Amino acid sequence: MQLRFAQVTGHFLFALAIISIAAPLPAQTAEWKAHDYPADGFRVTFPVAPEVSKENIPTDAGPVELHLYTASVGNTALNISVCDYGTKAAAVDPDNILAGVEKGAIDNWKAKVASENKIALGVNHGLAVEAENDSMHFSLRYYMVGGVLYQTMVVSPAAEKFPDAKRFLDSFQLIPRTAN
Repeated sequence: MQLRFAQVTGHFLFALAIISIAAPLPAQTAEWKAHDYPADGFRVTFPVAPEVSKENIPTDAGPVELHLYTASVGNTALNISVCDYGTKAAAVDPDNILAGVEKGAIDNWKAKVASENKIALGVNHGLAVEAENDSMHFSLRYYMVGGVLYQTMVVSPAAEKFPDAKRFLDSFQLIPRTAN
């Protein structure tokens, strides 16, 4: 099961790397606004409207759909990704899934973990990670909610850490999920 999670993480990280390499939007005074995504069961506050995309990811257990919500502020990418693995993932220890996702992210970015803490979102298991490589700083929070993996992240240049990273990450909330 961990291989499947690592595969999705790898695809997500590739997509995020492309976003962060693309020409960034100029920094601006932003008005933070809450955005609700009931189909994916969450609410989050972004300083600018995010771009929403979907990507089918092949895994050894069949394809899964990854939903990405990305906003750029200056040289920083703010990101939420949602992947519903279904009932098979709900039967796996969430801490093992989260550890596999973290390992995939850190390995793909060739980053070093600065801090790692188990967290929770209500009764749901989570993991908060701060990491850095030679050029980028990563503030990451992962949550397993039943069979759904939520990844929240802020990726910024190492020399220009995003001052509102905590504000963005703390704004993530679960809301009732609606049928797609």
